[in-house]
Amino acid sequence: MLLTTPRLRLVLAAPPFDPSVHDWVAEAPGPGVWELAGITARAAEVGWYVPPWGLFVVIRSADDRAVGGVGFHGPPGADGSVEIGYELAPSARGAGYATEAVRAVCELALADAEVRAVTARTLPANEASQAVLLRCGFHRVPVPPPDGMVHFRLTAPTA
Repeated sequence: MLLTTPRLRLVLAAPPFDPSVHDWVAEAPGPGVWELAGITARAAEVGWYVPPWGLFVVIRSADDRAVGGVGFHGPPGADGSVEIGYELAPSARGAGYATEAVRAVCELALADAEVRAVTARTLPANEASQAVLLRCGFHRVPVPPPDGMVHFRLTAPTA
């Protein structure tokens, strides 16, 4: 599966994740990409991996280099929500790529009739990631959860 944005291609990385199939920038893939790859691999091992609810490799179209990953922590839950995660290489940050990638996976998710909301979590100090989510239309969940993370939610438009 391939998602495209004006400057990126997001390629679904079916398990098992093989980073060697992409030309990565020097400092990627980072730990967040490996975490998403691990979530997807564990889902495949237990038989509940269902595309597209996994990792997408983020490829910069201008130079065909993989700069990070974005994706889902799993398929929609019983409450109709999916959680996303993302990480870009430091050299790719600050250029709007994260915003493009997050928008693309949110559009994909919210086009699915099962999905009523997309959720995300950030560390309290990660203001750049919080800004990405706010630009993509997410709202901060007002009650702080016990995990110490800042939670965000993007709700599907009602018909």
